[in-house]
Amino acid sequence: MVLELHIWGPAFSLPSIDPHCLTAIAYLAQALPRDQWVLVASSDATLSPTKELPVLQDGSATIGGFENIVDYLRKRSDGDWDIDRQFSNPKDRADVTAFSSFLTSQAHPLLDLSLYVASENYSKTRTAYSSILQWPTQYFVPPQRRTIAKARTEHMGLSSLDLDTLDEERRSSRKAADLIPQSLRTSRPTVTGLMKEKQSSARFKLDALVDAAFKPLEQLLGKKKWMLSDERASSLDCVALGYLSLAFIPEMPLSWLAEGLRGRYPDLCKYVEDGVKEVFGGKVTVEDALLSSTGEQSAMIQGENESGLPWRAPEQNLSSAGASILNSTFDSVPFYKRTIVTTSSTQPQHSTDAPPHSLTSTLLPPLLASAGAVAAIASYLLYSNLSKQEPEKRNLSDMGEAGAMFAGLDFGEPKKEVRVPPAEGRVPVGVEVDIEGVGERRGL
Repeated sequence: MVLELHIWGPAFSLPSIDPHCLTAIAYLAQALPRDQWVLVASSDATLSPTKELPVLQDGSATIGGFENIVDYLRKRSDGDWDIDRQFSNPKDRADVTAFSSFLTSQAHPLLDLSLYVASENYSKTRTAYSSILQWPTQYFVPPQRRTIAKARTEHMGLSSLDLDTLDEERRSSRKAADLIPQSLRTSRPTVTGLMKEKQSSARFKLDALVDAAFKPLEQLLGKKKWMLSDERASSLDCVALGYLSLAFIPEMPLSWLAEGLRGRYPDLCKYVEDGVKEVFGGKVTVEDALLSSTGEQSAMIQGENESGLPWRAPEQNLSSAGASILNSTFDSVPFYKRTIVTTSSTQPQHSTDAPPHSLTSTLLPPLLASAGAVAAIASYLLYSNLSKQEPEKRNLSDMGEAGAMFAGLDFGEPKKEVRVPPAEGRVPVGVEVDIEGVGERRGL
């Protein structure tokens, strides 16, 4: 049975917009025979038990996450699909593990800052998502992923790259300036001025972060073709290509990340360019991944395509789109937090009969919470509407002949008092007059 690797779709001439997906693509492209797997740009995280892409589907087994996928392939093939089996030296295996973890922890925040946090760059990232997502998920997924990226990089103190944050600071400073007398006020800072000032200071921090992430990697690479060997790539090379290609290749308005690599790490840049051509087969377009006809799909699987990857067109799934919308909506609610469960690599996933999380189990809690919230809001609005309606006042004359008779006798009607204004020059005295002439009273 052919394995299916589901990923976020292509962007910036790369097979995927996500570093984890690029890492998985690089691994399968070197570990598996071409006729044993297909690449599906479904851009649907609900397919994964971890709710994150990439995800590998092997019949009824579903494996989410790059490390879990590697472990599964190693066990399924009895080690034949393990590209690290060539490294028998314990030091080499230790380097693979250590540098892979190091690069993931150091480079991922840099990609978050470059692709999502920086407002000018995010506009291009959002446009790239629009071309790979079906309606209406293109309106929900990019802001959700940007929010996650901001949360991951909040501790780095580089919010000045975010134009929205700068605009909030400008409004706050304007409110504070309104309390100062006009003669003592200074000129108000503009968003452009704040951005130039803070980004210039942030550039020093960014350069230091780039050096911390990539300098050890270039020292390990040296003049070799791959990180550990000139002959074959390792899983560390897959991780390196996944992160470095997204750092170096996309052309962004704020290109501090690519400029830092070009200016100080030319060997890494050449490593990325050569690796992308050899592993990914060159530039990839959205049209390569989102095929429509069976003939085109067969041509791609047989290798008659520019990118050299076994693309298969994704299926349109409205239920998955609805699940993505619900997840995005409830992730924005402060008191609701979605728990992500990672599938353990030690579980016998190849023998499972169904994915760990079905669509029903995914949608049921949000649907129940949504129904309760709608019912509560509807009850409140109904109560408010009824409380505003005053009871209609009715006269006795509206109650038939008996009512008209009692109305003529002035029975049960309230008395009305009229105060007569006092004449000029006299002490005001209270005069109460019954306008109906019943029970006349005068006070002198």
